[in-house]
Amino acid sequence: MTNIQLPAVSVTMALVANLQASLPDFGRIVDQFGHPAPALRKLGLVHWENGRFDTAARTFEAALSLMPNDPDIWRDLASVYSGSDRDEQALTAIRTSLQINPHNAQSWQTLASVADRLDDSETAEDAYRRTVALNPEAAAAHLGLGLLLFRKKQYQEALAAVRESVTLDPVNGLAHYALGHLCFIVSDFADCAGAFDEAARLTLPLDPAALQKQARAITFQTMIEGRVQEALRDYNEIAGEHREDLDIIARDAFSVLSASGHLEAAAEIGRMRLAEKPDDPVRRYLLDAVLARSMTAAPVEYIETYFDQFAPQFDGKLLSTLQYDGPRQMTKLLAGHRTGFNRMLDLGCGTGLAAGELLSFGPNLTGVDISSGMLAEAAKRGGYSELVKSEAMAYLEATPSRFDLIFAADSLIYFGDLGPILRAAAGAMVQGGLFALSIEVAAGDGFTLQPSGRFAHSLEHLKAAATDFAILDVMEGTIRLEAARPVAGLYVIMERR
Repeated sequence: MTNIQLPAVSVTMALVANLQASLPDFGRIVDQFGHPAPALRKLGLVHWENGRFDTAARTFEAALSLMPNDPDIWRDLASVYSGSDRDEQALTAIRTSLQINPHNAQSWQTLASVADRLDDSETAEDAYRRTVALNPEAAAAHLGLGLLLFRKKQYQEALAAVRESVTLDPVNGLAHYALGHLCFIVSDFADCAGAFDEAARLTLPLDPAALQKQARAITFQTMIEGRVQEALRDYNEIAGEHREDLDIIARDAFSVLSASGHLEAAAEIGRMRLAEKPDDPVRRYLLDAVLARSMTAAPVEYIETYFDQFAPQFDGKLLSTLQYDGPRQMTKLLAGHRTGFNRMLDLGCGTGLAAGELLSFGPNLTGVDISSGMLAEAAKRGGYSELVKSEAMAYLEATPSRFDLIFAADSLIYFGDLGPILRAAAGAMVQGGLFALSIEVAAGDGFTLQPSGRFAHSLEHLKAAATDFAILDVMEGTIRLEAARPVAGLYVIMERR
């Protein structure tokens, strides 16, 4: 921690004498308090308010040389240090204040602000939470916590914090602006549009990105209310010069509304889009998913077409927007059972996100995927001994008794009944080999096709289908975010009997 050198008492007392001689008001304040330190603090506050940060800091330092156990002066000093970009010194000063008095909400707020500036999110979050625990009406602390959680993509908790901030301080335009963005992320479109309106009324005009979100929010909310055609008809007028292509709006509306549970509106958009392109396998299958039609697996033509289209932006959306961390979670679980493999298969390898993790278990890694676009991205990433374009079942059935590890991160979610794929996997493995997989968790006992087009499975279904395997380990976790909400899943390690 950075040291702060306070002036010698003799130096401070000489300063006090000069100030008493030149500033009569200063002398009266000294007489009032019977001690020069409060007078120095008041003078420091005047310098601070007038933007003279360095002079204010020296004045507070002088006050502390006379009264080193005053937590309020240490907090003042921390604030002026922070205001002049001396954040390490600010951190020392505010920690000193809190050591003297750990029960002051304003001091915790100052620590939170300094830590936030230093990108120490752990310290900042703890300090914001301590602030609101001590003072539940600290609107700035609720907002700071909300913005920090926003950056950490903990959207639901961020939204709650920002809403509380708006309730406590309804004239803060920044809080309304943040509320607009968060409401959009969690698909609360009515509140999103209103929050952006209030932000614009209170502060400056909205930037183009916010205006685009607001136009989308108004359009999507109209769709939710059952007026899909009206929403699309009016979109260009609502968005004005910031309008986007109407086909993109319809596509994204279908995706967002299906993910957020507005299935009737999503189905209407899906029917409209399929009527425009009746041979499109992606539009056809995703509409079937929204309509909850009975299926045992996603069609191969859907998977291939969808991921070919999605490949260039796949990593960005999966890792950033959806917070996907499956390969790391699975390999961490896998390492608890075995440290090396002779022949590994990354089944449904996609863009090769798992390659870096899997290579720690051995150099012989084959990647298989039905999408040539995804395989092209995997080739750029590197790490595979071989990349094969094939449907998963077909590849497994054509490759008997070869692998001692099959790794299926986020690929079994495109199969409903897991029996056939698990039997094929067993045939492609050596006895004693391990199968690492992830599934999304179904509410019932079997499997369910979700509006996303992915299947969810119960652990009971997996156990019933895995007759050739012994289940060694099951770990619950969040697979990804869906409409900014965590999707519950299981990471499973099985051994080939």
